[in-house]
This record gives sequence, structure tokens and C-alpha cells, in this order.
Amino acid sequence: MPQHAYVKQTFKEIMAKLELADAQTIQIQLLRIYELEKIVNELIANTTISYEKNEYENTKKLLYSKHGQLYIQLAHLYEQDHNFEAAELSYLNAISYEDSPHYYWQFILCILAKNNLSPARDVKVTVDYFTVRNVKRIFDDIKRIEKLTANPKLSTYYLNELKKLKKWTTDLHKEIYTRPLLKEALIKPIPITEAMPIEDAMDQLHQLTGLEEVKERINRIHDWILYSEMRKTQGLKTEPMNLHMVFHGNPGTGKTTVARILASIYKSLGVLKSGHLVEVDRSALVAGYVGQTAAKTRAKIEAALDGVLFIDEAYSLIRGSENDYGIEAIDTLVKSMEDYQHRLVVILAGYPQEMHKFLESNPGLQSRFKYHINFPDYSKDQLMNIMQTMLLERQYRLEQEAIPLVQKLLDDAIARHPEKHGNGRLVRNFVEELILTKASHAVRKRDLDETPLDLLTVEVVEDIQAF
Repeated sequence: MPQHAYVKQTFKEIMAKLELADAQTIQIQLLRIYELEKIVNELIANTTISYEKNEYENTKKLLYSKHGQLYIQLAHLYEQDHNFEAAELSYLNAISYEDSPHYYWQFILCILAKNNLSPARDVKVTVDYFTVRNVKRIFDDIKRIEKLTANPKLSTYYLNELKKLKKWTTDLHKEIYTRPLLKEALIKPIPITEAMPIEDAMDQLHQLTGLEEVKERINRIHDWILYSEMRKTQGLKTEPMNLHMVFHGNPGTGKTTVARILASIYKSLGVLKSGHLVEVDRSALVAGYVGQTAAKTRAKIEAALDGVLFIDEAYSLIRGSENDYGIEAIDTLVKSMEDYQHRLVVILAGYPQEMHKFLESNPGLQSRFKYHINFPDYSKDQLMNIMQTMLLERQYRLEQEAIPLVQKLLDDAIARHPEKHGNGRLVRNFVEELILTKASHAVRKRDLDETPLDLLTVEVVEDIQAF
């Protein structure tokens, strides 16, 4: 078959395959079109016959004209999958082949969708979802939109839409600059503190009362990270670093404290750049209206980038209803874990039984969490040690004779709620009540009593009212 006939026949086959094509098929057919263009270019270069050259040139134009359309088709498919970065690249490729105002407008809409922005939404409400960590990226995208709207061809087809968009972006700039924290984040980058020595970060963990199994598990993760670096320096293969975790345990068992220390450990090991902790629950992620949950969740995820996102009572994201917006939060979370796999560690936490049920009902989510760590309830002796530590940190001490009374009060509180007594939270509440009672004693008897202000006596313990 002559080469030109082959080109035309192959092009027909390609067009037939593209009618209901997925993204991978489109990419493959684009490569085939590139190959056909090479053949046609060779034909043009090698012919001296005028009518043949014209025919080859027309074929080349036909091939070339399809690039823009196919990249637009590809962009739409990526947008459907919320893969906005890939969609943006496809729009740029389409525009490079065809300077179409429609392509420009669709590109603008893509950038807006990526940031969950809409000129139809109130500017103040929109900026409420901005954080010091995402405002710079959003602001840069808004500037990109403003450059795209400068295309004079757009006003021929989208004059009214452009007017609304330009006014909205202007108002958005003004609103951002009325928020001191957002304004500061635009002017200067968020400072990243220097990492503490890894020995100090690990010491923070080991100084915690109890939690021996938790410490051992984190020690092993620490060793694995260092071991992976050792293999890398020797040019050996390393396993992908999946550090997402699930903490199973009752309230007050140290989950949040360990998560904060773990973030510091990851920073000290060079796994995370910032090592900060963003703690959220359902109310911080799930909104009350369609389309708002993704934006709300994405804002918290972006606030946690280069650190740890800690989701307490994660099972509350799904409440059993098909219309529950918590499902949208989970979908957004799963995608972000893929998009930011080297910049984000996610820790889910909650009651053991509820967490197991939650993960079993979400296989896609379950497979992304490699480590499961159990936080047991504290023993009575451990709770007493935690109390002594809390008091010392606040510059208080228990009178020796008062210790048995405190222990009995703790025992009674645990006996009233043996399975859900609060663990560390119980102790924290007790310490606060002790200090409140001490304050009353010290003020009422300041002229008669010379007891040191840091000493908690038997009388103080016996006078506790709300515990």
C-alpha cells in the first residue's frame, strides 16, 4: 500500500477508535497521529510534483487539526476524575495547537474547579475556606486566570461571563488582603522551624507513661526509615514509603500526643518538611451542602501538607446514609493521599470496634493504611504517674498523706465507668479540679494559712466537689 494511502487509512481507524475512548486510548492514538505526521512530512520533503505536495499538505493539516480536539477530549476525561493537574496540561497542549477562545474559557473553568472556586459564590464565604497554607497557590491560580482572560478573542463569545469573572477576582483580592494571616502568608513564606535531633524526638516518645507496645511499634518504623536510607545510599531498591496509620484506642490513651511526637520524628528523619500536626474531626471536614465538603476537606488537607493530618473519630465521617456528605470527604481524602503521597501523612483515630467496622466497610480506604497501632487503657498506677507528671509540669506537688486519697478518688471514678472512664482526660480533669480547689483554699485563708501555694494538702483533696 502506498504510504499516503496508508496514512489516510490509518487515520480513519484512529478516528473510529476515538468516539468513545478513555484517556489511555486517546494518548495512544495521539502518538499514532504523530507517527503519521512524520510519514507525511517525509512525503512532502521527497516530492517535486505540485499536486502531490498539495494533497500531502492537506493531509498534514487534517492530522494537525485533530490535536487540539483530542487534547480537549483528554482534558474533559481528566476533569471527570478530578485529576485537574493532568487536565490543565491537556488544555495547555490544546491551546498550543489551536488558539481557540473556547479552549481558553474551558481552561479557566478547569482552574476554578481545581480550587473549588465559583464567581457565583459570595467572596467572603469563598475566602473563609482559604488557609495560610493554600492561599498562595490559589492566589497564583487566580493570577493565571487573569492572564488568560486577557485574550481578546474571549470577549467575542464570553463578554458577560468575563465581566462577572473580572469583578469577582478583583473583589477576591480585596477580601484576601482584609485577612491579616492570609495577607502575611502571601507576602512571606510560612517559616519552617529547624528539625530537632532525632534522639530528642525519640526521647519525647520514650518519656511518656506506659504505651510500651506503641513505643516499640514506632521504634520499628523509625528503624525501617533509616534502613531504607541506608539501602538507597548503596544503590539498592527501596520499598515505597507508606506511613499512613490507624490509631485504635479509647479517648485519653495518648493518641493525639503520640501523633504530635510522631510528626516531629518524621521531620527529624527528613520524611516531612514541616512536621506540624493538624487535628480535625467530622465537623472540620464535612459541610452541610452539596459541593462544599470537598472544598472544606481540601482546605484542611492543604493546611496539613508537609505534616500530619490527624482525624479523630474518623468513623463518624460516614453515618450510614447514602446522602451523607462524609463520603465526599473520604473520596477527597483518598485522592489527596495519592496526589500528595510524599508530602502528607494521615492518621485516623477512634474507638477500636468502631474503627474496625469503618475500615472494613471501606476497602479502598483500608488498603492505604499500612500501620495499625493499638493504644490500651492506662492502668491505675500509670494514671497516678500521669497525674504526678501533670502536677510537676504546672509546679504543684501532692502532700504525701494526700496520695492515698487521690488514688481512691481515681479508683472510684474508674469503677463508675470501667470501660469508658476517660484515661488521661480523667486525670486532666482531676488535676484541674485540684488546682481550682487549691485556689479557693488559698484565697479564703490567705491571712490564716501559711501553706505553700504549690502544695496540695489532704484538706484540698477532701474538699474536691465536682469529681
